[in-house]
Amino acid sequence: MNRRIRMICRHPEVEHGVGNTIRTNKKWGTAILGLLILIVTALGVGGCGGPSGYGKGVPNLSVASPPAIPAAYLIGAGDELEVLYYIDPDVDVPEYRIDSEDTLRVDFYYYPVMSKTLSVRPDGYITLPPIGDVKARNKKPTDLAREISELYAPILAKPVVTVEVIAFNTKIEELKRAIYNQERGMSRLAVVRPDGVISLPYIGDVKAADLTTHQLQEQLHRRYANILYNLSTTVVVLNARSNRIYVLGEVERPDFYELLGPTTLTQLLATAGGLTREAKTDQVIIVRRGKNGQPDAHIVYMNQIIGEASLLDPMLQQYDVIYVPRSAMARAALTADFLWRIVPLRFTVDYNLN
Repeated sequence: MNRRIRMICRHPEVEHGVGNTIRTNKKWGTAILGLLILIVTALGVGGCGGPSGYGKGVPNLSVASPPAIPAAYLIGAGDELEVLYYIDPDVDVPEYRIDSEDTLRVDFYYYPVMSKTLSVRPDGYITLPPIGDVKARNKKPTDLAREISELYAPILAKPVVTVEVIAFNTKIEELKRAIYNQERGMSRLAVVRPDGVISLPYIGDVKAADLTTHQLQEQLHRRYANILYNLSTTVVVLNARSNRIYVLGEVERPDFYELLGPTTLTQLLATAGGLTREAKTDQVIIVRRGKNGQPDAHIVYMNQIIGEASLLDPMLQQYDVIYVPRSAMARAALTADFLWRIVPLRFTVDYNLN
């Protein structure tokens, strides 16, 4: 499937000469001074960390504190989440409906000897002799009392019946037992599986990948509302394994890097060891997720960033892909070297002799 990439370019101020020649207005001395300032700044306050074994010589002041996770962070595979549960007393609960394992008191006003206490079976039924099984689950107590009265009408002269729920919310008690621990209270730890799903009590599998914590909370609320009306949840990201950016092309250490805090493009390039000699130093491409997951390609002019003393240095985001292209001279040298390697040896010997 072809994906259209939208190009968003930042153009420096240039002067066009004869033909295709382009000259920048900035002095080389100013550019070099600005570059030194940027490198010192990037090395001093770099906000991203490389994988194990990379970037050992790059100071990182963010390592000592927990990484900052932005509100727009998208949950991904491998992330460690904590789901906090609590009962919200301010939720408007509709009239209660009987559930399995509830305890009911069925009273016959004129026939107290027939009154009894019953437990709703897992299949949702209660047993009333001599009527037999009567479905109680998902019914309001008043509706069940009316139905029982109608069932006993052929047998009793005045079957006035009331139904009282004397023990309920057994699911909440079961949930408390399933999730409670002394260290964290009512909470559940969950690791996002490679398929982007987490598993939680009562509702089973829930898709978490590519959602913010707020979006996941809303989804959990809808799922749990079908079972427990006044149960609310809060989702916390304990360990963000997907807060990554990827660096490709002409840098010393191309790899993925963890975002440990606000990080600019220059800081990232410094963390990746800087540009190679073959790099095209004036342009860097940032591929970023756009709307509906479509990629947007941003061309950043490094000379402009250096000349403006980093005022235009872009902040990086989760899942950004940074590509540093090879310069035209380096491409030409690589092509010549490749052709030299594939030319037959006999041809080169004959050429040298002649």
